Amino acid sequence: MKTYHLLATAALIVMAGCSQNEITEISPDANPAVSFDIYTGAQTKGTITNNESTGPGIKNTTGFGILAYYTGQTVWSATGSFTPNFMWNQQVKYESTAWKYTPVKYWPNKENDKISFFAYAPYSATQTNGSESYGIKLPANSATAKPTITFTLNTNPTNMVDLVAGYQKDKQKQTTTVDFTLAHLLSRVEFKAKLDTSISSTGETHVFITGMRILGTADNGSDKNAAGANNDSKFYSTAVYDWSAGTWDYTTTTPTKQSAAYSINNVMKLTAASAGGYTKSSIEVTQAGSLTKLFTDNQYLFLIPPKDDLSLSDAGSGIASEKDVRVQVDYDIVTVDSKLSAGHSVTSTSATISLPNKTLKRSKAYEYILTIGLEEVKVTATVTDWATADQVYIPSIDVATANASYVGTAITTLNTAKANNPNCNYFVVNITGSGSGTWSLTATTDKFKSGDQIDLKFSTSSLPSSVTLSGWKAGSAINNSIILTKN
Repeated sequence: MKTYHLLATAALIVMAGCSQNEITEISPDANPAVSFDIYTGAQTKGTITNNESTGPGIKNTTGFGILAYYTGQTVWSATGSFTPNFMWNQQVKYESTAWKYTPVKYWPNKENDKISFFAYAPYSATQTNGSESYGIKLPANSATAKPTITFTLNTNPTNMVDLVAGYQKDKQKQTTTVDFTLAHLLSRVEFKAKLDTSISSTGETHVFITGMRILGTADNGSDKNAAGANNDSKFYSTAVYDWSAGTWDYTTTTPTKQSAAYSINNVMKLTAASAGGYTKSSIEVTQAGSLTKLFTDNQYLFLIPPKDDLSLSDAGSGIASEKDVRVQVDYDIVTVDSKLSAGHSVTSTSATISLPNKTLKRSKAYEYILTIGLEEVKVTATVTDWATADQVYIPSIDVATANASYVGTAITTLNTAKANNPNCNYFVVNITGSGSGTWSLTATTDKFKSGDQIDLKFSTSSLPSSVTLSGWKAGSAINNSIILTKN
């Protein structure tokens, strides 16, 4: 799912004759406040971390949180005696047209003074007595230890969250933005299924998956396919993320292993079957051999990776043993037979499978394919770079006068921003005032690529009747904006 991207606009303050932690003599005119923004492109849907304009995402509900450490002239160190003295779990919420928070904070004015920022989403409102929101727990506001996130899986898979976090260390006073990349900390998982050639593709034989679960350390089931106890399991229900290192830490604090089997039926597309009188709640695996999606739309599992090595550049080694993460699948093979009183015969099976080695790495998205045959269930996996950042931040520029000349100059400035940040594909021009008539823009845009967008945001609902820029296509006006797209 893409990554979240966070901006902090630099600001100035004056400090005189006071301790490092005290801020005085703030001039609102000369010292703009620290402000934040977050990239609003496509995110993983169906979770609380969805950042779209509709639904249960952070833009409409939780917002995101910030920890900030003011260290004076000292550079950040995970072993240093720093506390989150500038911001502690500061909630930033979207209000009307912008992300806002209170109380407003300002940059230290002393040369070479430093602040290190740590951001995460979704925002967790409560941090004590084990009642933290979304399973996210932060260090106390007085803690001098390095920042961490203690994360616990929700017991209901439909309420799993796509936990994201990032940091910027040793930022100093500046008038440009401080950019964050909030990366996915978990592994995203979905399951699909297909039949192998050992099962007849005729209309009489049907295969229905009736339930699934991820196995913990305890045994589960009692028939020939029952899963025994497995203390070597690495299906973790709670673990600690080392925020400043950017990896899960399984040595300082031992992660908690899930004991009981973790049912994932709530995210599956279980519906009443209809085959020769067989009506159990289930998912039929298609006869044609094509893939059958097992989860409801926009639902995924977000799991703690079983291993996350600092020495590896590919988000950890993931699963290393067949005992690490095991899944149990219940399915019925139904044969339609009108000569039977029930109209069908059914055999029920529970198969235990091990997820493949080198999967379940941090920030990767996995699609596991179950192949069901008469004798066994096999599993394969495909992986995508779910956390690859397509944009690091949103470059923007303000235009105080609403006319084509000023906007053209602003776009030329953004052309330089594009050259400095070639992965960015979305840019903003904030225009104060009303537009009217026909605008024919002139600007240098040679650094932009096909598909790049420039959002012309007006402060009023009065917009030009049309906007043209050579090599670009202007979209229709929506919500006081006109979006230009590079041909």
